[in-house]
Amino acid sequence: MNDLTGPDPSPLGSERPICIAIVICNEVIEDKTTHNKTLVSIFNTIGTPGLPCQHPRLFIMASFTDGRGRWPITFRIAGPSGKVIMRLDGEAHFANPLDVVDVVLQVRGLQLEEAGEHTVDVLAGSELRGSRRFSVVVQAEAT
Repeated sequence: MNDLTGPDPSPLGSERPICIAIVICNEVIEDKTTHNKTLVSIFNTIGTPGLPCQHPRLFIMASFTDGRGRWPITFRIAGPSGKVIMRLDGEAHFANPLDVVDVVLQVRGLQLEEAGEHTVDVLAGSELRGSRRFSVVVQAEAT
């Protein structure tokens, strides 16, 4: 029987990071002294006059907590068909499980080939820890 006030007996327990937020925006500004971040122009939809197209630049920020030590972190963007259109591997370091670690990714030249719902998946180790949807819509040009 587990003692609710004692440590979790499993080897990973609460030390496996959980993703508490994934945000997509146009810009992330970080204060070098406090490491606080300002997220500018958060969005859920990319409009384009036609496909395929290339989105010039966006930022993705994922916030994690409950981790300990170094964890491999993977960002993966997939289109509506499930085809992975971008993947980036990195690492996050947690001094203790109470830390909140923000991982900021700048994406330049994202190739978009399909309209519809896309996903940003975030993995810690090989485990999916969070997902965020965004839409790509073809907009008719104003005449």
